[in-house]
Amino acid sequence: MDVFKDLLDIGTLTRLKRRNLLARQPNRKTVRVFVDDGSRDGFPVGWAELAPHPFTGRPAWRTVYRSVPGDDDSYWRGGLARRAGYKPLDHGGNDVVRLSIDEILTLARWGDVLAAREVRAGRTGAYTATMDPVQAEWLAGLDAPKGITHLGGGRVRLTNVVVALFRGSPESQPHVDAKDRFRLDPMDPPIQLTREQ
Repeated sequence: MDVFKDLLDIGTLTRLKRRNLLARQPNRKTVRVFVDDGSRDGFPVGWAELAPHPFTGRPAWRTVYRSVPGDDDSYWRGGLARRAGYKPLDHGGNDVVRLSIDEILTLARWGDVLAAREVRAGRTGAYTATMDPVQAEWLAGLDAPKGITHLGGGRVRLTNVVVALFRGSPESQPHVDAKDRFRLDPMDPPIQLTREQ
């Protein structure tokens, strides 16, 4: 079943929608966050589980998020990362589930799942964006992911696989939302991506 509306506030529901994620509550003690990977049930990004807090013993929402080691380069090649796993936060938990969902959005990685879907489907194509020339040079100079081209004058081209990778980046890092807005820095306005025809 879907999460009851009174369990999550409008801000968290908006963030989930902006990232094209769904939250489901299979039972009273678990809230799961999924991304549409083309499968029937979706791909789990993370979950919050209600359990006794290790210090106080009171019920708390423990956060578990999908983690990929930074040196696992399979993540950036469009295949499922070899050493991805689900990592629990060890701070003991949160009083409200919204905070655990916020932690999942801030920390979880699922871009490899979206990129693998693009590769499997055989989709091709690219997106372009215009940004500050310094940002464009920095972005095009990244070692990974491959597929970012600096076109000059602050314009960049990103392949569909690269955009899929950024769609599943944690909110603490550059990411692309469901409306094709590239959020390079949380303090800056988002940059609109345009799909090439």
